[in-house]
Amino acid sequence: MKKSIKFILKIFCILYDLTNYLNMLDQEIVKFLISWINENTVYEGLLSNLEIVDLNLEELQYLACRGKCPILAFFSPPNIIYIAKLNFNDLCNQSILLHEMIHVFQYQSGSEMQNVFRENEAYQIQNKFLIDESLKADAIDQLNLKKCRSMQSNVLN
Repeated sequence: MKKSIKFILKIFCILYDLTNYLNMLDQEIVKFLISWINENTVYEGLLSNLEIVDLNLEELQYLACRGKCPILAFFSPPNIIYIAKLNFNDLCNQSILLHEMIHVFQYQSGSEMQNVFRENEAYQIQNKFLIDESLKADAIDQLNLKKCRSMQSNVLN
């Protein structure tokens, strides 16, 4: 009996360390994205009290649309980003988070742009991020918003 308890505790510790590593990894990605935004857009500084809530796809879609809909993330003012649980080592998925972070910057900067123009700006910045980062990575196939959308549609189906 004691061996099984020790084994379970050992597994728990491994999982706890893995969870901490993944959280740290996500924070590094968030820091990278904020840095990229600061260097490549008009938005500067940090995001005040940014909260990123990752949910499974069904929970996210229900929260956003009360049912199935083609959404992987959305911003809720003043500082919350709801996003599907995705592999954030993937540039396309990072770009989704970046897109929503642009909306937080827009909101926190007091931008008075109409929603259509906010969305347009966020998509333009997201596309620039994808092109720039795929070029830096010497990707065989340069990424852009259209290519990512077609790949991400598999997640939504």
